[in-house]
Amino acid sequence: MPAARAKPKPALGAASQSDIASAPVDAFVARRILILSNVLRRAAALRYRRLLDISVGEWGAIAELGLRAPCTLNELARGLSLDKTRLSRTVSALETRGFVQRRANPRDNRETLISLTKSGERVYARMIAAAEATNDALLAPFAAQEREVLETLVDRLTERARELLSREQQDEDAGAG
Repeated sequence: MPAARAKPKPALGAASQSDIASAPVDAFVARRILILSNVLRRAAALRYRRLLDISVGEWGAIAELGLRAPCTLNELARGLSLDKTRLSRTVSALETRGFVQRRANPRDNRETLISLTKSGERVYARMIAAAEATNDALLAPFAAQEREVLETLVDRLTERARELLSREQQDEDAGAG
């Protein structure tokens, strides 16, 4: 009995409607990236809870503030691609724990600027050390050139995904009007 031959995958963007309808869901790169993201998020949640007693959401806010503080809640939400309302609760929790502080923007009293406290900066430094170790372990099987290609592709995919998100938001706004 001859061995069954797997149907070759079509080139990116070359699938017909019938191919898409019958394609296994694992063929979609977005799904595979979402799964990778979920695995990395779960590992980070465990690591940062164990090492620093912070949640993934808190980790994200501290990381972004470590890069861009001081910033407004809107800027923080945009940098993390998160909902401002949910992020506001996270920032409030971090403020209660003494990791972030809010102060009036000297250029616009209607705005509040958020930044890390000294305690928050220490947490940020420990996070970065843990993240570097994890990053090294994750990329260990790849040669330097493969790492460069991967970084370039991830950046390009992120840029394209932001464009798609923007279109979806425009379509949603147009449909709501």
